[in-house]
Amino acid sequence: MVVQWIKRWLSTPEESDSHLVTVERDQHKVSRKGISHNALKVLYRLQNSGHEAYLVGGCVRDLQLGLSPKDFDVATDATPEQVRKLFSNSRIIGRRFRIVHVTFGRRNYRGHDLPQFRG
Repeated sequence: MVVQWIKRWLSTPEESDSHLVTVERDQHKVSRKGISHNALKVLYRLQNSGHEAYLVGGCVRDLQLGLSPKDFDVATDATPEQVRKLFSNSRIIGRRFRIVHVTFGRRNYRGHDLPQFRG
Protein backbone atom coordinates (compact mmCIF):
# COMPACT_ATOMS: atom_id res chain seq x y z
CA MET A 1 0.00 0.00 0.00
CA VAL A 2 2.78 2.44 0.90
CA VAL A 3 4.68 1.57 -2.28
CA GLN A 4 1.58 2.29 -4.39
CA TRP A 5 1.13 5.64 -2.65
CA ILE A 6 4.79 6.59 -3.26
CA LYS A 7 4.58 5.57 -6.93
CA ARG A 8 1.44 7.68 -7.35
CA TRP A 9 3.07 10.62 -5.57
CA LEU A 10 6.24 10.45 -7.64
CA SER A 11 4.53 9.90 -11.00
CA THR A 12 4.60 12.62 -13.63
CA PRO A 13 1.33 14.29 -14.69
CA GLU A 14 1.23 12.15 -17.85
CA GLU A 15 1.53 8.96 -15.79
CA SER A 16 -1.06 9.88 -13.16
CA ASP A 17 -4.73 9.26 -13.70
CA SER A 18 -5.68 12.80 -12.69
CA HIS A 19 -6.61 15.31 -15.35
CA LEU A 20 -7.77 18.90 -15.54
CA VAL A 21 -11.42 19.55 -16.14
CA THR A 22 -12.69 22.84 -17.52
CA VAL A 23 -16.14 23.77 -16.30
CA GLU A 24 -17.96 26.10 -18.67
CA ARG A 25 -19.37 29.39 -17.35
CA ASP A 26 -23.00 28.32 -17.64
CA GLN A 27 -22.32 25.21 -15.49
CA HIS A 28 -21.14 26.93 -12.29
CA LYS A 29 -22.20 29.79 -10.01
CA VAL A 30 -18.88 31.63 -9.69
CA SER A 31 -19.12 35.15 -11.12
CA ARG A 32 -16.78 38.14 -11.10
CA LYS A 33 -19.56 40.01 -9.28
CA GLY A 34 -18.94 37.87 -6.18
CA ILE A 35 -15.17 38.39 -6.26
CA SER A 36 -13.66 41.38 -4.49
CA HIS A 37 -12.46 44.18 -6.77
CA ASN A 38 -9.07 44.01 -5.04
CA ALA A 39 -8.79 40.24 -5.55
CA LEU A 40 -9.45 40.78 -9.24
CA LYS A 41 -6.71 43.43 -9.27
CA VAL A 42 -4.25 40.87 -7.88
CA LEU A 43 -5.30 38.25 -10.44
CA TYR A 44 -5.18 40.62 -13.41
CA ARG A 45 -1.85 42.20 -12.46
CA LEU A 46 -0.23 38.78 -12.12
CA GLN A 47 -1.72 37.57 -15.41
CA ASN A 48 -0.82 40.79 -17.25
CA SER A 49 2.77 40.32 -16.04
CA GLY A 50 2.95 36.92 -17.75
CA HIS A 51 2.18 34.69 -14.76
CA GLU A 52 -0.55 32.14 -14.20
CA ALA A 53 -2.89 33.08 -11.35
CA TYR A 54 -6.01 31.35 -10.05
CA LEU A 55 -8.41 31.75 -7.15
CA VAL A 56 -8.17 28.67 -4.94
CA GLY A 57 -9.39 27.30 -1.64
CA GLY A 58 -12.27 28.33 0.54
CA CYS A 59 -13.16 31.42 -1.47
CA VAL A 60 -14.06 29.24 -4.47
CA ARG A 61 -16.14 26.97 -2.24
CA ASP A 62 -17.94 29.97 -0.72
CA LEU A 63 -18.64 31.48 -4.15
CA GLN A 64 -20.06 28.13 -5.33
CA LEU A 65 -22.35 28.08 -2.28
CA GLY A 66 -23.46 31.68 -2.84
CA LEU A 67 -21.64 32.94 0.28
CA SER A 68 -19.39 35.98 0.59
CA PRO A 69 -15.75 34.91 1.09
CA LYS A 70 -13.85 36.52 3.96
CA ASP A 71 -10.52 36.34 2.12
CA PHE A 72 -9.15 35.21 -1.21
CA ASP A 73 -6.27 32.81 -1.87
CA VAL A 74 -4.41 33.03 -5.16
CA ALA A 75 -2.17 30.29 -6.57
CA THR A 76 0.47 31.55 -8.98
CA ASP A 77 3.64 30.44 -10.70
CA ALA A 78 5.34 33.71 -9.70
CA THR A 79 7.95 33.48 -6.96
CA PRO A 80 7.30 35.39 -3.73
CA GLU A 81 9.98 37.91 -4.78
CA GLN A 82 8.25 38.49 -8.15
CA VAL A 83 4.90 39.03 -6.41
CA ARG A 84 6.56 41.41 -3.95
CA LYS A 85 7.94 43.50 -6.84
CA LEU A 86 4.49 43.74 -8.43
CA PHE A 87 2.71 44.85 -5.24
CA SER A 88 4.16 47.53 -2.98
CA ASN A 89 1.39 46.74 -0.48
CA SER A 90 2.64 43.19 0.11
CA ARG A 91 4.95 41.31 2.42
CA ILE A 92 6.54 37.87 2.33
CA ILE A 93 5.80 35.72 5.38
CA GLY A 94 6.90 32.28 6.49
CA ARG A 95 10.29 30.60 6.38
CA ARG A 96 9.71 27.14 5.02
CA PHE A 97 6.53 27.71 2.99
CA ARG A 98 6.78 31.33 1.98
CA ILE A 99 3.61 33.08 0.99
CA VAL A 100 2.88 36.69 0.16
CA HIS A 101 0.15 38.75 1.78
CA VAL A 102 -1.15 41.55 -0.42
CA THR A 103 -3.10 43.92 1.79
CA PHE A 104 -5.81 46.37 0.73
CA GLY A 105 -7.03 48.09 3.88
CA ARG A 106 -7.87 45.30 6.34
CA ARG A 107 -8.26 42.52 3.74
CA ASN A 108 -5.50 40.05 2.88
CA TYR A 109 -4.99 38.26 -0.43
CA ARG A 110 -2.58 35.35 -0.02
CA GLY A 111 -0.46 34.20 -2.92
CA HIS A 112 0.79 30.63 -2.96
CA ASP A 113 3.25 29.09 -5.38
CA LEU A 114 1.75 26.62 -7.82
CA PRO A 115 3.17 23.13 -7.32
CA GLN A 116 6.09 22.31 -9.58
CA PHE A 117 5.63 19.03 -11.45
CA ARG A 118 8.47 16.76 -12.46
CA GLY A 119 8.62 16.16 -16.15
